[in-house]
Amino acid sequence: MAKGKYIILFHHNAIIVCKLKILRKYTFTSHIQCLSCSCLGLKNFKILPIEPLAINSIKIGSSEGSVSLKQEYRNVKIHGLTKNMQLYNYQIDWDNLIFKSDSFNTQVDFIADYKLDGKILLLPIRGEGKCNISMHDLKTKHETHYEKFEKDGDIYMRAKKYLVKFSPKHVTLQFDNLFNGDSILGEQMHRFLNQNSDLIFKELEAPYEETFGLVFTKITNDIFTRVPMNKIFK
Repeated sequence: MAKGKYIILFHHNAIIVCKLKILRKYTFTSHIQCLSCSCLGLKNFKILPIEPLAINSIKIGSSEGSVSLKQEYRNVKIHGLTKNMQLYNYQIDWDNLIFKSDSFNTQVDFIADYKLDGKILLLPIRGEGKCNISMHDLKTKHETHYEKFEKDGDIYMRAKKYLVKFSPKHVTLQFDNLFNGDSILGEQMHRFLNQNSDLIFKELEAPYEETFGLVFTKITNDIFTRVPMNKIFK
């Protein structure tokens, strides 16, 4: 990698090491030459590849509202987080260590082994099998809050929280083996799910965003807690 000033950007868990041409106090301009991306992983930091992003399990409890679902996902693979991703509106508040940015993905697929039990718009639903939740033309707002800490005489930073806001243009839902494989009930439910997928996702997006925020916080800290600030921001 060429010598110069670098920063590690975190968007949607895409960890991008960039050479800075211009750095302003609150905003990175578009004059950023990206040199490498960790979609293939970062061996020096023991970061596994994030395309696809692998998550062992996600559990989401049922909540009040028109969609009340107890959800469990295992062997999660998230595809498309870094593929053709566009990054923009990058802002940094150095006084409060708050990083903000927007991103756009043409499609992000959430593939997993699922288990569902609950109600959607008053209709009972249950099942266990393979699923694919696809977000199309996905716009995402990212806001990361950091704090400084000292270790071995060096100053580091770590993420306290990573806020994510998803705004997909459209969502498609596929859950295999609904109602223990009952093909008639399963087909009817799938038709209903995808006719109302955007409304259903609106009810589910808050726990999804919270879960993704926790995952993004961990991966962000896998980098920042290992590299002093003076090595990242020169």
